[in-house]
Amino acid sequence: MFLFSILNNGADFAELILYILALLLAAMIAIVMHEMAHGYMALKCGDPTAKNAGRLTFNPLAHFDLIGVIMLLLVGFGWAKPVPVNPSNFKNYRKGTFLVSVAGVATNLILCGIGLLLIYILKPLILYTATATVTAVALRKLLYYFLVFFTKINFMLAFFNLLPIFPLDGFRVVNLLLKPGNAYSQFMYRYGSFALIGLILLSRVLNMVNLQFLDIFYWGNYLIGRLLGLVM
Repeated sequence: MFLFSILNNGADFAELILYILALLLAAMIAIVMHEMAHGYMALKCGDPTAKNAGRLTFNPLAHFDLIGVIMLLLVGFGWAKPVPVNPSNFKNYRKGTFLVSVAGVATNLILCGIGLLLIYILKPLILYTATATVTAVALRKLLYYFLVFFTKINFMLAFFNLLPIFPLDGFRVVNLLLKPGNAYSQFMYRYGSFALIGLILLSRVLNMVNLQFLDIFYWGNYLIGRLLGLVM
């Protein structure tokens, strides 16, 4: 499990605190920005539901989901409470649904790019510790961990949400291209959540038996790892 692996990575207590703090802060920003992007785009398209529900806010408590936080600590991936959206309020249903669906993914990709850029620009500052005090070293480590997690989590959120599985954003885009009442959409509405859980469990099993190359999440992590390797 993700939290277990962190606690057993050989780092001292202070290092673990920095590690977990950076993870939680990066995840909070990435997930909240994803949901707010949906809400703002919905408002732009004519639906004020998220605004009226008080969800267009940076306050993480408004977006808090207990299961999502637990999953973040256990497997390294979590989520916030989805913002409420009423497509019937859209000025143009198809256009509004598409824009709202891709808004979260687009936001995470932009944030991922910002993270990569900041790592590249701040790398000399982060790595230079020759004359730094203990406090300065700790702050630089926190910044380094934060930027790495921030980049990874935003990329994986975008990657994960592109999957055409209900209730992810990718499904809503694919559903727009299909005829109403089609078998795929009906199946996903009924069993999509179970399929999603099954995919996550399958990922764990494949990693346990060293068949990572069959795991779609492995390829997501591989891609962001290569991108980070170019700037670090």
